Amino acid sequence: MNGQTKKTIAETLHMKIQTPWIWLVVVLTICLTALFYVSQKPQVAVYSQYVKSLCDYQFADASLMRSMERVRSGYEVDSAVVLAQMMTLREVALSFDAGIQKLEQTGFSTPPASSVSHFKSSVLAKVSCLHRYLSERSAWIDELENVYRLMEMGSSDVDLALVRKLDSARAGYAVLPDGLVLPEAFNKRVETLFQKNLDLYDAWNQFNNDKTLSASDELLHFFQMENVKEISLSAKIPLAFYFLSLVLLLATFFFIFKSKQ
Repeated sequence: MNGQTKKTIAETLHMKIQTPWIWLVVVLTICLTALFYVSQKPQVAVYSQYVKSLCDYQFADASLMRSMERVRSGYEVDSAVVLAQMMTLREVALSFDAGIQKLEQTGFSTPPASSVSHFKSSVLAKVSCLHRYLSERSAWIDELENVYRLMEMGSSDVDLALVRKLDSARAGYAVLPDGLVLPEAFNKRVETLFQKNLDLYDAWNQFNNDKTLSASDELLHFFQMENVKEISLSAKIPLAFYFLSLVLLLATFFFIFKSKQ
């Protein structure tokens, strides 16, 4: 009796599997499962996080350059704060590079390796130049203040044209002591100041540009576009889910109806 029952069940399952409707139900179920899996992947959240990180980087970069403008002009600036801003940029570049590598390993879309490498190297080079400039410009401002004090002590011998050129140098302009009457007491010190200012002027132009911002803009555009794609896909998933669910329900009804016949 048990053998006959088992045989009947086996024959019934075999017969049902051969029915086209059961295969439609199976395929629709697999499609719905896959659709649910895709809808749970956190691409939108991940790409949004990178968009935010790059926007934060650009804000930090702009804040640091405002601080460096104050350093350049010799205003009272807390060097510890400026150094902390530099280290923030450096950490962003290093963590971004490491994050992209992990992102690639987990199967997410990533920007070209050349773009990531260019961004990292540009930021690290900029931070290195900024650090050196901060130290040398601060020392230059201190020496300028010493020269100003010496000039005040012997004000009768001071050429006003020299004062104006020193003020221009303090503002960051490239000036030369051509045609100036330099006081013999500190002639060498003034010449050294002007020459060092020219070196600092060249150093300033090495990092006061849009290289790192352009590199970050390229990466930002990539993640923004990927984010838009994922948002568009996420908006379509519920519609596809509802449609497949309806078809699955109808297919199930037809399968049950055909089975009864």
